[in-house]
Amino acid sequence: MPQKIENWPDDQKLILEILDGSAEHFEMLYRAYFPRVYRFALKRLGDAGEAEDVTQEVFFTVFNALGSFRGNSTLLVWIFGITRNTVNRRFRRPRPRLESIDAPGAADPVSDGVSTDQTVDARRLLVRCEDVIERELTPLQRRIFHLKHLRCQSIRSIANKLGKSEDAIKANLYRMRKAISEGAPGLDALLRN
Repeated sequence: MPQKIENWPDDQKLILEILDGSAEHFEMLYRAYFPRVYRFALKRLGDAGEAEDVTQEVFFTVFNALGSFRGNSTLLVWIFGITRNTVNRRFRRPRPRLESIDAPGAADPVSDGVSTDQTVDARRLLVRCEDVIERELTPLQRRIFHLKHLRCQSIRSIANKLGKSEDAIKANLYRMRKAISEGAPGLDALLRN
């Protein structure tokens, strides 16, 4: 049981409050365990961005699977089991191959026939897109965006991974595209793939 949180109920009472819809109690759980989960992920992965992604994924899983907690261990042990599994999946996935921009044969925007103005416009568009994603999308929609457009996963794969129906994923993709097209006109055509 975390020592710093006042009014911390026992694990079972906390879970019942969260399952009854108490955002305050989930926030209490999140504040208490986030630093520990993040530090564990950071120590194992050695990358702050990856550790943040893992931590968010862990709490998404905790929220969705909380009803399956049986109390055979403490809540902390259960959460760290989810954390360990999530970190281990990161080690098993293929890593992107990184290349130096100075490497021979690296793409040169000027030699590809792209003007400096087009490059600047594209960068501005991407900055607007990032802003829209952070301001307008829910955490679930950001996760779906990441899986669909950065990891190139299918709707079926995303639905299975997130425990949602394919229709729910499609509806979220539609709402995301609408928000992005309103906030960063011109980018929506790239997201239709």
